[in-house]
Amino acid sequence: MALPDDQVFPEEMEKYRRIFHAMPDYATFSNMETGKFIDVNLGFENMIGYRREEVIGRTSASIQLWVSEKDRDAAVEALQHQDKISITTYFRKKNGEHILVEASLATFKMQDELLLVAVVRDITARHQAEQELLQYRNQLERLVTQRTAELESAMERLRELTVHDEMTGVGNRRDLKNKLEMEQQLFNRTRLPFSIAVLDLDGFKSVNDRFGHTIGDEVIKAFARIAKSEIRVVDYLARYGGDEFVIVMNNVTASAATGLLQRIRNAVEHHAWDTLAAGIRLTTSIGVATYQDGEEVENTFSRADAALYKAKLNGKNCIVAPDP
Repeated sequence: MALPDDQVFPEEMEKYRRIFHAMPDYATFSNMETGKFIDVNLGFENMIGYRREEVIGRTSASIQLWVSEKDRDAAVEALQHQDKISITTYFRKKNGEHILVEASLATFKMQDELLLVAVVRDITARHQAEQELLQYRNQLERLVTQRTAELESAMERLRELTVHDEMTGVGNRRDLKNKLEMEQQLFNRTRLPFSIAVLDLDGFKSVNDRFGHTIGDEVIKAFARIAKSEIRVVDYLARYGGDEFVIVMNNVTASAATGLLQRIRNAVEHHAWDTLAAGIRLTTSIGVATYQDGEEVENTFSRADAALYKAKLNGKNCIVAPDP
């Protein structure tokens, strides 16, 4: 059966013929049994590149229209069981270019022949835009993931800064306050003693005045490293401010703590301070007090601080514990 321009259509089919040729999309009629094109519209010519007279009577296989024979065979198989299907596949244009298409295929009978009508849209540009959008979305997701990780790292750093001294890495005043409250609660439960030592560098102000704050900062960092290396693993070190540090020692009284603190005093006295700047020589004074049952932990700290002041009055480079 052929449907050339001079074919006389049944009256009820004439309106479909007009629609067929007026459609902007690719549209074809073909014989389902032979696969030969009966008619194609201008949309087909514009999309695929063949003129109408070049394909009438030929098959899609003869012009290698389907890039994937597997897709074509699957479509034919599906149309054996249903009268219409939709498929996304690649078509090959006359010039060899591949385009991605959405094809709607439907079968119907006319004059005892099983015909196939195909309406096809080129979605190559749309697919490319979707892929670019997907790529952009993936990049955005990666960027969000990266920024989230950076934010979490910054938040972790912020949390760390809230409990650690930025210069030395030991505890800060906020963290010290929490630590002392925890030690007091632990004492109330276990009755195990703890002691607080307050220490600073003798002559630190003259270092700052003589060598400047850059050397002064290096001195404070070195002082923190010495103290941290000499205390026990169970002890706690915080920077209270300036060159003043605090050590919280578990399960020791002031008298026992004095022996532990002597290590720090000796280490500071014999440290090679002149490697930072020629002529620097520093010692440390230390005051220590043991928490007493029923007192506020701030009072214990004040007694240790007063003991530090007494150590200064006693000539510095010594350890003082208040009378029990």
